[in-house]
Amino acid sequence: MKYKTLFIVFTLIFLMGVPSTVSARDIIVGSGSGQISTIQEAVDAAEAGDVIIIKPGTYVENINVSKERLTIKPETNNVFIKPGNGTLATIILSNVGTTLTDLNIHGDVIANIWASDRNSEYQINNPTYIKNNVIENGSIAVRSESSGVIISENRISGGTSEYGVDVACCGDYNEITNNEISNCTTGIYVYDERNVPPISGNKISNCDVGIHVSGLSYDIENNEITNCGVGVLAGETGGANLIGNKITYCSDCGLKVTGYLESKGAYNNYFNNTVNIKFGDIENIYTWNSSLIEGTNIIGGPYIGGNYWAKPDGTGFSQIAVDANGDGIADSAYAISEKNYDYLPLTAVYNPVLPVFDFTANVTSGTAPLVVLFTASGTGGSSASWLWDFGDGINSKHAMNATHTFTDPGSYKVSLTVENSAGNSTVVKTNYIVVTGSDVVVPGVPIAGFSSNVTEGYAPLAVQFYDSSRNAVSRAWDFENDGKIDSSDPNPVHVYKDPGTYFVNLSITNEYGFSYSITTINVMKGDPGDDDNSRSHSSGGGGGSPEPAKNIEVKELCQVFITNGKETKFDFTKNATCVVYASFDAKKTAGKTTTIAEELKDKSALVSELPEGEVYKSFNVWVGNSGYATPKNIENSEVCFRVEKSWVQEKSIDQDSITLNTYRDKKWEQLPVILSEEDDKFLYFTAETPGFSSFAITGKAKSTDGAETGENLGSQARAADQTGDEAEGLEAESGTVPQESVSAPGFAVIYGLAGLLAVFLYRRK
Repeated sequence: MKYKTLFIVFTLIFLMGVPSTVSARDIIVGSGSGQISTIQEAVDAAEAGDVIIIKPGTYVENINVSKERLTIKPETNNVFIKPGNGTLATIILSNVGTTLTDLNIHGDVIANIWASDRNSEYQINNPTYIKNNVIENGSIAVRSESSGVIISENRISGGTSEYGVDVACCGDYNEITNNEISNCTTGIYVYDERNVPPISGNKISNCDVGIHVSGLSYDIENNEITNCGVGVLAGETGGANLIGNKITYCSDCGLKVTGYLESKGAYNNYFNNTVNIKFGDIENIYTWNSSLIEGTNIIGGPYIGGNYWAKPDGTGFSQIAVDANGDGIADSAYAISEKNYDYLPLTAVYNPVLPVFDFTANVTSGTAPLVVLFTASGTGGSSASWLWDFGDGINSKHAMNATHTFTDPGSYKVSLTVENSAGNSTVVKTNYIVVTGSDVVVPGVPIAGFSSNVTEGYAPLAVQFYDSSRNAVSRAWDFENDGKIDSSDPNPVHVYKDPGTYFVNLSITNEYGFSYSITTINVMKGDPGDDDNSRSHSSGGGGGSPEPAKNIEVKELCQVFITNGKETKFDFTKNATCVVYASFDAKKTAGKTTTIAEELKDKSALVSELPEGEVYKSFNVWVGNSGYATPKNIENSEVCFRVEKSWVQEKSIDQDSITLNTYRDKKWEQLPVILSEEDDKFLYFTAETPGFSSFAITGKAKSTDGAETGENLGSQARAADQTGDEAEGLEAESGTVPQESVSAPGFAVIYGLAGLLAVFLYRRK
């Protein structure tokens, strides 16, 4: 008994010394039987360390992640999260250690993880990861005192958001790396943060300010910033070191120093802006080059020293400087200002060897439609061109990285060709991307899906929807989320007349069941200070149209390079439409830009009615990316159009009455025109326009003696003198009805007798 008791005691002591472990669970979110249907329910049911796996679909909810160390990720791909309440953040991370990855999120993601029992060290030891997500019409924000948040490899399109990434004061070790950010007021804003790792590897475009740092000192390294107002703002009481950045085509300046530059200063950067540097009220002396050391610089040369100073018009110092020995360093210093000099400025691109590189994809398999981000790595020099071939008949040029959507099942060979001044090299990967159909596992099951030509724009907004569902027998579209079925067509068009955010729901059915898909359309109100007609509705890449394709008779595209302060003219030389050219004076550099002229079959879907007069043609002109062609970016805009002389003769048009009408503030406005020239077939007119979008060319028929205007009134006058069959024949020809036909004698008596007879018969029953 004694030994038995000792054995039990030692066994208990041993078991007490072994730490208890609870395995992390996988919690599945989806619409299947017995599954958790919302992400918030899964978070509420989770415990620290659990993994929440979300099945493909669209989830409309606002989520508060209040548990520690959760991982939230999709099962495969195509998980879309949209806010149930658009005035609130879509996802709030309110506890430490969350990993939020590989999701498509519409709206804001906020990390607000400080609490009285979570000091900076605790947060850093339990880091929060927000990585590889697609953020649409939103931002990623780190609130005050929050630390240890890693923001990396996200694609952020700000839309109506002020910031792409916003990191507030007083946190530690919050990292911002390798994100793609566009269309924000400020791409990255960091204020009064302690111990910040280098802000590096980010690609920022089309923002008012690319990166704004203030309060303390920050390292800004290896970022690409283009088509912004200000590239980098080292502002207020803070400072920065800039190393290895490419800052190009910014309309105000590349770098604005209102605070200070740190001891490292700014070196090995590539500046290509009309104004590269601006200083604040007090200009200090800063460092603009390192010591000369061997190493590949930002333009591929053999030495690292100063910066490359270019201008879009080719007159930058580094573009014209003398480099007698060909070492890639100019023979003289560059005077940035009276106080500031780059003593080792870089010169023309130096590419002594062929490019050496490779590329990877974030996913290599999945169901259609499959969105893939390709990332290239290696050498090539800043002058290299990167040509992608995705294997599905589509090629694309990008600066090293590319995003492509594979819409059809199949196995795809992807290749990348990189060319520099030394030549070109190609990397080919066969069967690299494998795309399967959504209905492979269970044939016949309905799978809803659709796309649209635009997802946002200014009211009135015409949206063309395209049904991409599988196995649909019947379908029902609800365009405004009001529970009413608006259409059953496969590819309907809907016009949103009022501003707002609309949830669009497509429901499909067949014998196997029911499926639905939801997306949002954001309709914006035009700013009274801007001309609604000056806005393009492009989805990106230069030039786009919200006009339904079935209403476009013919269109022509033209590409030119837009430079601040220069006249820009898009000549449509193929003469495909009635538009000869569109021109304006640029107030902001936009780089290579596409403009579309499209001649319409009928009135535009974006207008409520046609203007008065005889309409010759209706047409649209769309310039560049959404929101570029506004009064703050362009001025002195003009359209030249042509009118066939045969139309003028056939319609008896008074040539002096020909005018151009533009659609503004939901009504037509006539614009004065000037006859600029003519030939055997056409009259050519020019008109100053308030912007570009929907137009109509009209004229009025010549007046005839004894009539008010037009031919119809003349026909009516002639009909008044006719009787019998002769008058009826003239009515049919002219489209008018003589007064006598409305009040012909005897009609009232006949109708009265018929009524009495009906009453009599009813009473006899």
